[in-house]
Formats: sequence, structure tokens, C-alpha cells
Amino acid sequence: MELDVIYQTDAFSGLKRLADESVDCIVTSPPYWQLRDYGLESLLFGGNADCSHDFDKWNTCQICGGWLGELGQEPTREQYIGNLILIFDECCRVLKKEGTLWVNLGDTYNTSNNNTHHFKHFSQRCKSKCYDPNRKVDIKRQGIGNKSLCNIPGRFADEMVLRGWILRNEIIWHKPVVIPASVRDRFTIDFEKVFFFVKSPKYDFRQQFEPYADSTFGRYQKGFNVEGHKNSVYRKQYGAPAGIKKINPKGRNKRAVWRVANEYNREMHFASYPAKLVETPIEAGCPPDGVVLDPFMGSGTTAIVAKRLGRCYIGFEPNPGYVEICNRRLEKTIFNNSKKQE
Repeated sequence: MELDVIYQTDAFSGLKRLADESVDCIVTSPPYWQLRDYGLESLLFGGNADCSHDFDKWNTCQICGGWLGELGQEPTREQYIGNLILIFDECCRVLKKEGTLWVNLGDTYNTSNNNTHHFKHFSQRCKSKCYDPNRKVDIKRQGIGNKSLCNIPGRFADEMVLRGWILRNEIIWHKPVVIPASVRDRFTIDFEKVFFFVKSPKYDFRQQFEPYADSTFGRYQKGFNVEGHKNSVYRKQYGAPAGIKKINPKGRNKRAVWRVANEYNREMHFASYPAKLVETPIEAGCPPDGVVLDPFMGSGTTAIVAKRLGRCYIGFEPNPGYVEICNRRLEKTIFNNSKKQE
């Protein structure tokens, strides 16, 4: 496949077209479970494509076990996570041995009236074949109490580890400004998770830094009491405190809580993550002139940041309207970069 192209195809079909170990880094955010219907064509996940199929009311084939629908619309979280794993198995195949994978994934509450938020999509060319506005999730099969968080990010991470991925970090994306929640019996959620996976213990990574806390400078310059105030048992187990430490001009090693505000997107896309959130994964996990893949491209943020940071990109997006958004935004990025160079 050619580089620096957004292909109009679903993630699973697009990944099948990529060669083994052909990309350096994957940065993506798949559709969240039961959040919204993007009006896409239904796909068969799992099962047998040659089966005659006998679908029940949840679009699960009673013969081969496949499910027909749009990713994120599964009636149970187990089916949703299972379908995600099928896609990320393909990501494992196309990612180089020293490559890195970064996945932004949010959670969902299990409620008795849980139903997908359906948006009348601006592109009438993509319509879901199996969408039913009155269909609810299969509560009886959830095994989760009403009003409980489904813990989808955690279950997803566990399944990925069981499939052989190495989970290096669970990063907290802290959002300083969020839409106020109307509920009064829980706290407002102001964060999402970003999982940092690798295929092997040795992988391509460039250390990232952040500014020291103001109090750190005084402590480092003053030094530490080598004898310390801890008893001998503590010093034997954890080691004696060091003396005066040097200040690294680059700063301290970047922490795992990233405070990144959402960005306003003029284009009609409901789930675009901010460019600043993507910068660190690409700078840390993709070599210069490397290839960044986003199998759920959406509005093109991953491609835009990759291009700006001197990397190549490949993206998959089944919605033609979103592909147009990606290309418009990329054209603006290329134009702005050329003006800066002048």
C-alpha cells in the first residue's frame, strides 16, 4: 500500500492488505462501546463468511457464531472486546517487532435504558443495514449491575496481554475542561485511558521529558542526608538516599498522567482526540521517517501530527465523508508547513 494515503475501508479489511511487519507505530482510538452509531455498512465479525447464517434479534448467527453489525454496536461488552481483539491481532501482524502500539479507549456505564445515540449522518451514502433505534443492549447477558461502569478499558487490556502483547504503561489522559455531568450520585469523569503496548521487550523508544516541579530544584541543590532518617532495615531494603543530584537540562522523565485539553474541531466529527495527545506517542514510539498507522482514522488527527513530525502515515476510514475531512485537514497542514519553510 502507498504511504501518506487515507484509504476508504474498514480497519479489518485495510489491515488484511498490509504486509507483515510493515509499520513502525500504531496510534489509534477505536469506536467506544454503545456510544454512537456512525451510520456505517454492517460487517461480519468472526464466524464463517460462507455460512447461510441464521441471525437472532441481536444479529448473532446461530449457526457459525458470527456477529453482523458496526463495531461498537455489539449487544454485549464481551462481543465488543472480542471484535476489537480480532482487529488488534491483525495490528500485531503488521507491526514491526520493535514497534509500538498506543490505544485510546473510554468506558461505558451499564444502564437499563442503555441505547446507542444515533446521529443522522451528514453523508447519506453510508447507512447501517442493521440499525434499530429501539434496540437496547442485551442486559441479561451482561452480568453487570445497573448503573455500573463496564470496565471495558481494563478488560480490553487484560485480553491484549493474554494475546501476547506487553503492556508498558496505562496512561491517564486528564481533561482539564469537560462537559458537566447531569448526574448527582457520582463524580464527573474527567479522564480517559491510553494504553501503551509493545510486541517484544526490546523496542524502539525515545525518552520524553517534562519540566521539573519547582520544589525539586531546591531538594536537588540541597542534597540528601546519606545516612538518612530511615532505620537500617529500610536502608538495607531500599538503599541509602543519594547525595546531591544533577539537574537534567531536558527535565525529568515524562510521567503517565497527561493533562491535555480537548480541541475544537470545525469539522463534523464526534470523537476526534486532540493533536497534543498524539504528539508524545509518535515522538516516543516512531523513529524519524517511520510509518504511523491509524486503523480508525476518523477526522485525520493521527495523520496530521505524523506529517508535521516528519513521519509517514497510513489510515483506514470507511466513511467517505470523514475521508474528505481528513484530506481537507491534511491539505491545510501541508500548506501551512510550506508557508513556514518560506
